[in-house]
Amino acid sequence: MKRTVSSSDNRLLFFDAVRNLAMLTVVFYHAVAAYSTLTPHWSVHDGSSMMADTVRRLFDVFMMPVFFFVGGYFALPSLMRQGPWKFLKGKLGRLGVPWLLAILIIAPIILRHNIQRKAAVAHSAPPFWQYWIAYIKSVGVFEIGPGTPERMGQMHFWFLSLLLTFFFAFVLFQAVRNKGLSSADSSPIKEPASTKSILKGFLAAAVLTSLGYFLVILFIPDMSWMTIALLYQFQPGSLVSFIASFGLGCFAYSRQWFVGDEFPRRLFTWISIGILLTAGFFIIGRDVFAHPLTSHQLHPGYLLAFSFVRTLLCLVFLVIFIAYGREYWNRPSRLNQALAANSYNIYLSHLFFVVFLQDVLMIWPGGPAMAKAAIVFLVALPISYAVSRLIDRFPRGFVIGFMVLFVFLLIAWR
Repeated sequence: MKRTVSSSDNRLLFFDAVRNLAMLTVVFYHAVAAYSTLTPHWSVHDGSSMMADTVRRLFDVFMMPVFFFVGGYFALPSLMRQGPWKFLKGKLGRLGVPWLLAILIIAPIILRHNIQRKAAVAHSAPPFWQYWIAYIKSVGVFEIGPGTPERMGQMHFWFLSLLLTFFFAFVLFQAVRNKGLSSADSSPIKEPASTKSILKGFLAAAVLTSLGYFLVILFIPDMSWMTIALLYQFQPGSLVSFIASFGLGCFAYSRQWFVGDEFPRRLFTWISIGILLTAGFFIIGRDVFAHPLTSHQLHPGYLLAFSFVRTLLCLVFLVIFIAYGREYWNRPSRLNQALAANSYNIYLSHLFFVVFLQDVLMIWPGGPAMAKAAIVFLVALPISYAVSRLIDRFPRGFVIGFMVLFVFLLIAWR
C-alpha cells in the first residue's frame, strides 16, 4: 500500500489522494468513538453526541470499501509485474508480519490492560503469562453478535488478515482463469472503457452488492460482528461491500477506467447526488438504527430498500473521492505524497494516540463532544505521521522492541 511515484505518474498521484482521504476519514471515525452511543466496545466513554453517531454511521458506509477498492485496483498490475510468489511474499511481509505482531503481542497486552482498568476485577486477574496462554488457546472460536470489548479483540488490525486473504484468493482466481488460455487471450487488460460502460459497471456492482447485502441482513442484524478468534473479525454485511469493492477495483484496472479524463467529471453533480443519498440513507435507515440487534426482523421490502440506498451511497462516495482527487490533487504535491507514503503506518499506529487523547480530555468535563473529537483528530494525526516515519525507517527495531516488551511482561506483569 506504500508507493513511491514520480511526478509524471498522474494516475498514481491521483489514487494517492483517494487513499489519503480514506485514511483521514478512518482517523476521524475513531476520534469520535468516545462520544458515540454506537461503540460499547470502546475503552473510553466521555458522554454522547448525536453528531458523533451520525459520523460513525455515515463513514462506516464508504470508509473501508474505498481501501479495498484501491487495494484491488493495484493488485492486478502488481501481480503482473512481480509474479504470484513474489507478489504474495511482499503481501505477507507488508500485511502478515504486522498482523501477527498485533494479534500475538499488541492485542493481548491492550486487552489485559483494559481488564485491569476495571477495579472490580483487577484483584482477580491472572498473571499475564496465564492470560496470554488462555488467549492463544481461544484460536478459532466462532462468535457472532454485537460488538463487545471481548469480541473486538483484533482492534483495528482486523483489516490486515481480511485484505491478506483477499490477495491470496485473487492470486488463486488469476491462476485458475489463466489455466488453459493461450498467451494471446490470457492478458486481463482490455481496451479503455467509455464513460457509458463505466457507469454500467458501477450500476451492475450496485445491484449485485445490494442483493448480497440484503441477503445477509435478512438473517443477521446489521450491527453484528462475526469473529473467528485470532483469525478474522468483520461485520457480515460489510464483508459483502469489501468483496465487491475489491473486485470492482480489479475490474476497473483491467478495463482502464481512469486512463483518460472522461470519468468521473462534474464533481458538483456527484456531490449533489451524494447529499441526496445521505439524506435518504438516514431517513430510510431509521428503523435499522433504532433496532440494531433485531434489524433482521424488519420487513424484507424495507431491508431491500435500505440495502440499495446504502450501497449506492457507498459507490457514490467512492466516485466523489475519485472526482475530487482528479480535480484538485492530481498533481505533484509534497504533502500529498508524504501522507500517501505513510498512510498505511498511520492506519496501524493512530488508534493508540486517539484513545490516549480521548482519555486525557476527560479532564474537561462537559466540553463539547465534537470539539473534543476535533482536538483528538488534529493532535493524533501529526503524532501518528511522525511515528509512521520512524516505523518506516526502523521497522525491525519496532518489531524487536515489541518482542522485548512482551517477554518482559510475561515475566514481570502480575
